[in-house]
Formats: sequence, structure tokens, C-alpha cells
Amino acid sequence: MKKVLSTKTLNSDTLAYAQTLQLDVQCVDFIETTAFPFKIEQLSYKNFDALAFTSANAVKYFFQNNGAAALAKGKKIFAIQGKTQDELLGKEIETTITAASAQELATAIIKGNAAKDVLHICGNLRLPVMEETLQQAGILYADLMVYQTGTKAKKVNDTFDAILFYSPSGVESFLALNNLNNETVYCCIGSTTAQELKATNNTITIILPEQPSPQSMLTSVSNYFKDHSQS
Repeated sequence: MKKVLSTKTLNSDTLAYAQTLQLDVQCVDFIETTAFPFKIEQLSYKNFDALAFTSANAVKYFFQNNGAAALAKGKKIFAIQGKTQDELLGKEIETTITAASAQELATAIIKGNAAKDVLHICGNLRLPVMEETLQQAGILYADLMVYQTGTKAKKVNDTFDAILFYSPSGVESFLALNNLNNETVYCCIGSTTAQELKATNNTITIILPEQPSPQSMLTSVSNYFKDHSQS
């Protein structure tokens, strides 16, 4: 059984799935999120015909506000595939356009001529890629910060066959007290996180999942070890 470190806590179903893949997963949280207070009534409803979500935390913290459901009603909803989309579906909110990354989502919005004004629901560490891409296409963009992310740097003393990263901030927090090595496989949830990791060491092995979800990441890790097992 391969030892895997997840840089955030995974739910019981995901951990059970890991066991079926012969992966022994240890979870350590390297980042923490907290709600950022905002007032729905300060937003002009008519100014936005679409809402964009690029993280599950954005969905979680946005809909904790009593007026969030009313703001979302009648709007087009754009979201990252995987956990973000699932979080919306759990609230019975259908998505209009989904994509694997913020860049691909912005591109799909433009190609589909899907909105004139987009409100991006996000955290304090949002990347500028969606804003820049939409604005270059003449689409009005505004962001609404609903949560903050902070690092929780910790020293890891065990050795792992694979390590899972879910965000650039998680990479930053991990590297504050730990080093990368060429014996470990690193699975990143998306290309942006992978780029952050590769910038610190371009000789390590980095793999990406087919879908931006923890279960897909575990599948990718399992398949990697199967493909590279010694005969």
C-alpha cells in the first residue's frame, strides 16, 4: 500500500475510496479558511447577469448569507468543475457553464457570449486570470470576496510516496517548512497549482487528474503507480 499525504482534510467517502485503491492517506491541513463579512444589499442586482464561482469555499461562504439565494435567482451560474460544481448542485443550483480551470471558464463564457456582466464570488487569494480575460473581451467584471485563506505551515516528518496539493496557497504553506524530493510523486488539482509547485523545483514528478476533484486525484496517483510498477 502506498503512503499518500493530502494537504487538506478529505471526507470519509473519499478516504474509503482511497483504501480501495490501496492508498493509505494521511490528511494534514496546510491552509485554513474563514468567512469574510459582506453585505448583499450593497450590490446592485441589475448590474450582474451572471455569477462565477471558482472554488467550493466561495459557494459555501456566499450562501451562508441570507440574501445570497435571492441574488443568485435568475442569474446564469458559471463554475469550476468538480467540488465547486458539486457544492452548487448540493444547493439545487444548476450551472450554465463549467470548465476545468478559471482560464478555461472565462474563455468558455466569451466563446458562448454568455454574459455581459459577471460577478466573481471568491476569496482573498483569487488569481487575476478571470478578471483579465473577461475584461479583454469587453465583459464587465467585479469581484465579491466572501472568505479569507490563511496558511498553517507544519513540518512533515514522515516520508510519502505521493502528496496531493489543492491550491497555490497550499503549496506555499507546505514549502514553508518542508522540501520537495524526486522520489515523491506530486499530484496537483489543476494547472495553476502545478505551475506554483514546478516554479520551485522543475525536476520533480507532477501529475494532473482528469477532473479537478480529490477522488480523481487519487485515481491518477493509483494509475501512476500501476503504470510505473516494476515487473
